[in-house]
Amino acid sequence: MEDSSARNQPMLETTKGMREIIFAQTRLIDHCLHLLVLHRDGEAMLPRGDAAVFPVVRTMVHMVGISGHSILKLTEDVGLGVRDTFPIARGIVEGVVNICLILAEGRESAERAARHAEVKAYLDLNRDWIVGELEMSVSSSLKPSDEVNSRLEAMVSEFTSKKGREKNWTDLTVKQRLAAVSERFPDSALISLNASTFNIYRHASEILHGSYFSAVYFWGLTRPGTGTPENADQFSLTLMDHQFSVLSSVIMAYAGLLECFADYVDVPQLNSASERLLEQFKKLPAIAETLATESGRSTETNFED
Repeated sequence: MEDSSARNQPMLETTKGMREIIFAQTRLIDHCLHLLVLHRDGEAMLPRGDAAVFPVVRTMVHMVGISGHSILKLTEDVGLGVRDTFPIARGIVEGVVNICLILAEGRESAERAARHAEVKAYLDLNRDWIVGELEMSVSSSLKPSDEVNSRLEAMVSEFTSKKGREKNWTDLTVKQRLAAVSERFPDSALISLNASTFNIYRHASEILHGSYFSAVYFWGLTRPGTGTPENADQFSLTLMDHQFSVLSSVIMAYAGLLECFADYVDVPQLNSASERLLEQFKKLPAIAETLATESGRSTETNFED
């Protein structure tokens, strides 16, 4: 069996370094917000971008940035709290994909997202919940004017299926959204976004749904031939592996966001700062070891060819 204590130290150093990178990325995201606010207030106009897109992505960028601080809080120590980082990380990843899709598609996409938000808020004024013989309902005392009510009622059909179910703001799957982003932004941005989504999406979904698989996955029991951790070092390594997975997904999602945003508004120095953080990421012990191993395999394969 692998010596877990020997792996713990480089993993500790790596996760510590990853947390530092995420903190630095949230500062860059704060800078994005600063640029958007200055643009809104007419104090410093961005070189490029659609004014109809900015108000929508501004709020969304703020939200994914806030969640990064939640990730950092829950990974301060190696502990069970890492389980709750999975759904937060998925929220960051999917939020970033949605932002990048709006940037890629432009005004039409931003306006559709805004209409969807209005419709969802309108429908929230009166909600029903029926399961078996149990019925629950909630109504708001807020009553829109007849004019507003008519406008919103006319918008409901856009986000309602033929069977009467509420629809998402876009009909595109996550993979289709990523494909749409790839048509507008550099390949390097798509590599980051694909890596973050592929790495976290499925397991985070299982944890959100509370499946049995998610429980055994969390305890590190899903790999063939593995048993229950025999000591504290082995269990700590399992928790650090989870931290590694979550933190790396967040880093790559933020990198994709910063690159797409920098490209959209034509502020290349923002992406340059993000790229420096990615280079720092590659030099962390566990990452550098993995890259060196993969490089060796590639060289060996080329030699045989």
